[in-house]
Amino acid sequence: MGGLVINSLPMKEKKFILIVFIVFIVAVGLNTLNAQSRGKDRQQQQQQQQQSSEIKVDAQNQYMDENKLIASGNVEIAWEDYRIFADYLEFNQDTKELLARGRVTMSSKDTVITGEKLTFNLKDRTGEINDTYGQMPPTIRYTTDKLTQVDNDTLTFKKLDFTSCTQCTPRWKITCSKGKIKKEKYIEMSNILFRIKKVPIFYLPYVRYPVDKDGRATGILMPNFGTSSLRGFFLLNAFFWAVKPNVDLTLYFDYYARAGIGVAEEFRYLFKHMDGHIKFYLFNYKKGNIVGAEKTSDYYLKMEHKQHIDFLNTRITIAIDRQSDANFLRLFSNNFDSVLTRTSRSMASIDSSFANVKLSISGMQNDTFYTFANKSTRLSYLPQIRLNWNQQKLWVLPGYFSLASSYTTVNRVGKSYDAEDLIYVSDVSSTRLSLNPSYMLGLLRFPWLSAYLSMETKFTYYPKSKDPNSKELRIVAEPLQLYYHSADLTLKGPVFSKLFETRNSKFKHLIEPKIVFRYVTKVDEEARKRLIPVDYFDYPSYSYVGFSLSTRLLYKSKSSKSSAREILSYTISQDYYFDPELANRSRKIEGGFPEFSQLDNTLRLRPSRDFSFDASLTFNHYLKSFTNTRIALNYRNPDSVISGDFYYNANINQYAQVNYILNRKIIGGSLNINFPRFPLRFNSNVNYDITDKEFRLASFRLTYDYQCIQFRSELKLFRYSGRVETQFNAGVSFGNLGMVKDFLGIEK
Repeated sequence: MGGLVINSLPMKEKKFILIVFIVFIVAVGLNTLNAQSRGKDRQQQQQQQQQSSEIKVDAQNQYMDENKLIASGNVEIAWEDYRIFADYLEFNQDTKELLARGRVTMSSKDTVITGEKLTFNLKDRTGEINDTYGQMPPTIRYTTDKLTQVDNDTLTFKKLDFTSCTQCTPRWKITCSKGKIKKEKYIEMSNILFRIKKVPIFYLPYVRYPVDKDGRATGILMPNFGTSSLRGFFLLNAFFWAVKPNVDLTLYFDYYARAGIGVAEEFRYLFKHMDGHIKFYLFNYKKGNIVGAEKTSDYYLKMEHKQHIDFLNTRITIAIDRQSDANFLRLFSNNFDSVLTRTSRSMASIDSSFANVKLSISGMQNDTFYTFANKSTRLSYLPQIRLNWNQQKLWVLPGYFSLASSYTTVNRVGKSYDAEDLIYVSDVSSTRLSLNPSYMLGLLRFPWLSAYLSMETKFTYYPKSKDPNSKELRIVAEPLQLYYHSADLTLKGPVFSKLFETRNSKFKHLIEPKIVFRYVTKVDEEARKRLIPVDYFDYPSYSYVGFSLSTRLLYKSKSSKSSAREILSYTISQDYYFDPELANRSRKIEGGFPEFSQLDNTLRLRPSRDFSFDASLTFNHYLKSFTNTRIALNYRNPDSVISGDFYYNANINQYAQVNYILNRKIIGGSLNINFPRFPLRFNSNVNYDITDKEFRLASFRLTYDYQCIQFRSELKLFRYSGRVETQFNAGVSFGNLGMVKDFLGIEK
């Protein structure tokens, strides 16, 4: 499967992925070998300590018959971490064989087993107990006719009844034909029949139930099933393998009746100086599938690796978020956060620092997919080398000096998914060397007034430029040098404040003005026409003066020892441009370049820790209207029956007020109902597009906790960017066995 995907990638991406995987596998392998070696040493030490221990017996009556110790009446046996209680005991000191009768109770660490008869060999740690009842924390209980211990950590059985329900009469239980118990790890069961009360519900050939404290044990997760109007009936399955205490692997198998079959692996690891995870999902479409007969497969790869090296305080970071086709995630994702656009980022970097000097070498790729246009844009930075000297004192001079330098090769590419041949069409690329010295000087520093001056020079060298006389983009091998100087004067204050007191509370009101004046020298216009603009870095800065005014209200109870809490804040801000054309990047409103920015208003209200109200209004002086309106209310209280949120968004692009896809009004929210002593919970989420007059998303979930069992069902309705779908899914979990998540890591 991996070869099929890798062979379809361009050569640069092949090399990048192969290098990443080689570094990743070598690092993980070395740490695994070290961990295994340390584990073997610890096991040998534990075995030596256990072999040197002695048995201690306390009873009402005990005597020796040749080499056999016989005891009766409240017999108590102490040996290593075992404690055994019985009515009668026979112990052979030569063979180390123990026989206990009566109502025998045997405990070790967190395990308790009781039975009528126990035979146990202390030398090889084997034995069996009849008519067994066992308990393991936190709530696991089981019964079996005979439980056999084959080594220090393994017990085997035939025909076992098992439950983790806390009720006196369990709400559910599992009956299996055979299996084994790995102490503090899992219970392995074959041919299981799951019952609720006495009613058989379903049969599974094999299950591993985790019994360790964090629930990490090898076994099959509870499957998730449902139906979709787009993908048909689906069944999601997963198998979890706890390879080591710090390493695990999850294998996924998804079946969609109308779409096809998906398989995945997710590998996670955690070591002293590194950690990370890697997940690869491959989907094979069936013939006549939902995306077209020509499509055979798609893939999704997500990886993150972090590693620390003591030398020069070095950090290695690798992050990959890739898919073969952006439409693949649009059709299969159940996450509604990215409706109109989705950005995936992949990068690899090495960062080292010494004192105030930091060196960074990285490669980065950002893919933004616009679902409404069925197009994507790719920005790649390969390589990107940065050397920074952060805020350093210069002799006895006041203030701080910084120096930032970078070398970058950047490429921007566009791709259309409507074309028959999905070939990338090169848009523009550029190489640049940048040097940015800066100096910051504090002018005033009072509690009620502060001011500082920041000066910077930005020098950028481009080995190539474009021909300004050509109508098409024509790159010529003529170097280009661009530079400008800027100075920022920031004044905060004077701050006005007043304290109000009541019988039990204190309120403090503050008014905080702020003025920012930026002056930027002009860039040579003839040189700027030769510039190859690729990203925001290539756009020169501009001169402006900005003003903002904030008012805040702080609250504190006189009896509270915590700090004051902000319950109200309001900020209004606006900028005036000295160069309107440059500030607006040559974009006009009503035939002219705006001299003023939009007037931003932001309000935050927190009357209590559970309730919040946020509102932001953006007023456009030239359009005489509000271009952006955002209102959000949120109420979250774990002790409350009802919680939820509400939001309203209205957006208008000031440069494109008509026929722009992102100009729309949206209303939505969520409602959650949870009765503290009632097992039913309700969660809902609704998103309604006022502009198109249709629901983009409606999600309703019911969760029913039947004591030790959790049933979950969900109904979702999607309608956005060409995806129209009604989806229903359901699942069940009991105890430590959770439900399967979808391939993006979201529980169905």
